[in-house]
Amino acid sequence: MQAMKFNGNGVEYFKIWLVNILLTIVTLTLYYPWAKVRNRRYFYGNTELDGQNFEYHATGKQLFFGYLIALAALIIYLVVQQVSPTGGIIVFLVLFLAIPWIIWRSLIFNMRVSSYSNVRFGFQGTLGTAYFNFFVLPLLMLIAIYGVPVTTAILSAGSGGEASFVGSIVVVAFLVGLGLAVYLYGVLQQRNNSYVINGSRFGQGKFMSVLQAGPFVKILLKTIVLFVICFFLLLVLMAFISMAMGSEVVALSAALNDPEAMEDIFTSGLFVSIIAAVYIGFILLSIGVFAYLQARQRRYIFANTTLDGKFKLASTMGARSLAWISISNLLVIMVTLGLAIPWASVRMARFVAQNTQVDTSEGFSNYVSQRQSEQSSLGDQLGDAFDIDVGIGL
Repeated sequence: MQAMKFNGNGVEYFKIWLVNILLTIVTLTLYYPWAKVRNRRYFYGNTELDGQNFEYHATGKQLFFGYLIALAALIIYLVVQQVSPTGGIIVFLVLFLAIPWIIWRSLIFNMRVSSYSNVRFGFQGTLGTAYFNFFVLPLLMLIAIYGVPVTTAILSAGSGGEASFVGSIVVVAFLVGLGLAVYLYGVLQQRNNSYVINGSRFGQGKFMSVLQAGPFVKILLKTIVLFVICFFLLLVLMAFISMAMGSEVVALSAALNDPEAMEDIFTSGLFVSIIAAVYIGFILLSIGVFAYLQARQRRYIFANTTLDGKFKLASTMGARSLAWISISNLLVIMVTLGLAIPWASVRMARFVAQNTQVDTSEGFSNYVSQRQSEQSSLGDQLGDAFDIDVGIGL
């Protein structure tokens, strides 16, 4: 297995990043498509595998048309919402219905304008599957989480039963709905990742993945348990801190009927520090738990993905390493008031590349040469693009 490399550096990317921001502001965001192209070309061009780099071939002009449509849709939605709330809902629903089509179109475009060693990627997934994966399944999850308990509560309340009985029914319905949502999450992850991977092409080569919903469900359940345990420990820690400041608690109790005293306590430095510590602790906890979910899913997906059935992929990304780099990046960005964003982006790109491995033991260089000679016209018809990033576990 050979790991990818990322050869960029923070100082170099900072110059690109700063110019992009300034030009985007000066042009009232109209430069954004060209800024996005410059960013992607930098990160693609500095990502290396087996001595060869990736490339991004799109132009700002190709992204500009899609950007104008998205901008116009947003303006129309905001205007209609102010004039007619009902009309705003209708426009929102129309835009929501278009999301699977936009994702499908974006996958086709982004694959076609990406290449490795002069061999273009491609995507051949169907629009119908995109609508089922990115519209029907998420809708079923929402129904499971909210629709089942709400409907049950309304029906139980209308039956005239005792409050305790109705409450028990609602709790059971909520648990059933939650369990169904967890299962649908596994199905959603399995189908979305399979859709993107199995529809992807490298020249005439095919990516293939054999994924099951069960492992995604197990990973999610472990993530939930981890979050509950860590959150409980955070509450215990805050309780110990509260006990340590017993005098403040006593003062708070005595001040319940004294608004001025209450205001003094709530604005005291110690009280504000505790609230801030709880808030920051919750954010860091959420980042750490999400890192666990992302790292475990990525390992499972890569372990079950191949290129043409013989070139295996692997992810060595660890949850603690991902959590550390995410948290430290966030802290540095906050301390520098955002000026460290380029450094953090480069650092994350290098981390992801180092933890992405490809099995080149079968002679990957010969395979790439073969794909170059078989290269089809996938990249010839690019057109305008709706360009978004698809949030799967890669």
